[in-house]
Amino acid sequence: MTFPPMPLLPITSPETIEKCKSLPLRPSDVFICSYPKSGTTWTQHIVLSLILADRRHRSQKDGKQQHQQEQHEGNIDYDHVSDFAPFFEIDAHWEPNDNSLSESVRRNHDRLEQRIFNTHLRWEMLPKQQEGKQQNNSHESAAGESPSGKEQQQLRPACGKFIYVTRNLPDVCASFYHHLSNQKEGTYTQGFEAFARDWMAGKIPFGSPLHHLISFARGFSDNQYYAVEGDTTTQLPEAHTDQQQQPLLLLSYEKMKENLREEVLRIIDFLNLDNISIEVLDEEILPTFDFQSMKENAHRFQPKSVTWLNGYQFLRKGIAGDGKKMMMETTTHDEDGEIIPLMKLYRDW
Repeated sequence: MTFPPMPLLPITSPETIEKCKSLPLRPSDVFICSYPKSGTTWTQHIVLSLILADRRHRSQKDGKQQHQQEQHEGNIDYDHVSDFAPFFEIDAHWEPNDNSLSESVRRNHDRLEQRIFNTHLRWEMLPKQQEGKQQNNSHESAAGESPSGKEQQQLRPACGKFIYVTRNLPDVCASFYHHLSNQKEGTYTQGFEAFARDWMAGKIPFGSPLHHLISFARGFSDNQYYAVEGDTTTQLPEAHTDQQQQPLLLLSYEKMKENLREEVLRIIDFLNLDNISIEVLDEEILPTFDFQSMKENAHRFQPKSVTWLNGYQFLRKGIAGDGKKMMMETTTHDEDGEIIPLMKLYRDW
């Protein structure tokens, strides 16, 4: 299926989209992927916190003594979640004259010794080629690669980890409306009824949520790494479970709200973070993932890539079901001019 071009915010150019797709992947790369307002920042905070905790406890679990300088470097923290997990597809995070990430992004990733990104790009817009590997872009490869093989090369990443977060779509719609209505760059100036119609029509930045879901569904339908037959040089992290052998992990906002601990354990397994004890997870880490805890530290999560209007608080409610309520309370007209709840229009969509 071919999707229409994705509408972009003013902070992203088509040139940056091309740079994103061509970024050479590394085996340790982690991408937190979602359609906007699906729990991206929450997952970003969870993933980064887990990776930092695994880094801190690595030497303790191994029973090794580290040099004081190494120990100090291992205990890094962040002032803002985007310090080490930046927004992938904004112009400011790329060098203007070449395909390199910006110096500030590279510097922080070097400190972490790993690259983490958050992104709202569709699956086919994300990079797939491993750093140091040559990709054959010709229509006919020397090895006589079949069309199915070419499709695999487009859908399967050579390495890296990709976490895809989904959320109930009415909640996404309501949250995105509040977000874009209070964002200076690309402000949405009409009411919720008009927004919902534009959102369903794919006219809002990042396009149709259905296109986004279908795009990643194609990745999940295969969920394997791409490897050229006979190539034994591809480096992937050592895998101990079936989940670790796959490039994609599916999370849902609702399941995270229902049983966060279980979903966090899935993330730990997926990323092969085996230096975090259950005691450390329960006592030190999980409490920081609570919405109220994040709200009290909102300065660490309020996006810095855009400007906010009216004193808008990015961490609004952190609940499920708000979108359905708004759609039930908002009226619109059907094709016959009859007044109906917006929810009915959504259900017919």
